[in-house]
Amino acid sequence: MFCIERGTLGGRFPAPPSKPYSQRFILAAALADGETIIDGVELSDDVIAALRAVKPLASVRLEGASVMIDRREPERLRAFSVMESGFVLRASTAIYTGVPGITAILYGGTLLKRPLGELVDALRGLARVVWAPGLVVVEGRRLESFHVRVRADISSQYISGLMYLAALCGSGVVEPLGERRSWSFVEATAEALKAFGARVSVGSVVEVSGTLRSPGSIKVPGDFSLAAFLAVAALATGGTVEIACTVASTDRPLLEALEKMGARISEAGGVVRVSGALARGVDADLRHNTDLVMPLALAAATVEDLSVIRGVEHLRFKESDRINSVIDVLRRLGAYAEYKDGTLHVRGPLRRGGVVLPSHGDHRIGLMALAALKIVGGCVDDVSPVAKSWPSAVLYFFEGSGSRS
Repeated sequence: MFCIERGTLGGRFPAPPSKPYSQRFILAAALADGETIIDGVELSDDVIAALRAVKPLASVRLEGASVMIDRREPERLRAFSVMESGFVLRASTAIYTGVPGITAILYGGTLLKRPLGELVDALRGLARVVWAPGLVVVEGRRLESFHVRVRADISSQYISGLMYLAALCGSGVVEPLGERRSWSFVEATAEALKAFGARVSVGSVVEVSGTLRSPGSIKVPGDFSLAAFLAVAALATGGTVEIACTVASTDRPLLEALEKMGARISEAGGVVRVSGALARGVDADLRHNTDLVMPLALAAATVEDLSVIRGVEHLRFKESDRINSVIDVLRRLGAYAEYKDGTLHVRGPLRRGGVVLPSHGDHRIGLMALAALKIVGGCVDDVSPVAKSWPSAVLYFFEGSGSRS
């Protein structure tokens, strides 16, 4: 177990490089004409999965925090593991549908329980796809323009994967079915593809066309959805943090919610300064970016007022059932947490310290536990899942920490 003493968290921190943008830039670079230098990359497990996925398509070189990727003639037979990266599994399954040859994509862990069938069904109209537990085999072929329909209420990653396939083919239309969940990540995919010269239209259907070309170099933005755990810990312990980060539109709803709860937040020169204290509950709808639910739920649990977080249903399809995982962590801390009527209801305060919190094998639950333990003190049973998105996070909670067998 990794144990943390309660105490004030404050100081200046670099935001972690955005895992979603790192992955999206890596995939786009592997499909683009010309070498791309991607700056500001942290080798989390999910980023390594993306690099593995593009190796059969491109030469890849690493220098410090930079990755150089240059498209090459693809191998005819290729096999790689994406470990537990849901985005890379779904995106590479779609991409290799349009690459002649046979691709074996292996995966495991919590990803074995996450949905994939709707994407496989959509792709089987374009190529041969064999799906078994822990394995997808794609017999790809050269494709021209296509029009496919796929559910958007299960995973936005289905849509993103098909957008990459459209970019590879030169054009394609994806028709989303049902309510659009985590749609901000589809918009992030559109942003990444546009940076590489694609024409993307996101409306009632998603249309992608044009040849991808390297922008030469591109910088990975910071990820405030992860850095927010530092901000919440600071607000709850009386500290002030400055986070070097330009906040993406996908993460801005969290800043707005924290301000409504009483936080003082300013942004200048690429730095977000967070201070003050949380004093009020909040009613927030996070259906377009459910990654923000974990830090906001922890913030809500420090306030003696009811908070309601809407649009959380999609959390059941993540690394863990995050509805139950979040509730479990908050209840262990002595807070009130219930899921009812499609919403998460949370009320503080945190009444228990010296607790052992489970990470549930989920990187965002692990980060939530680290932040919570800085507030009340205690231990997390397994910190290793944070390597999936932000391995260096443990350094920022290391002061006053230790281990216990």
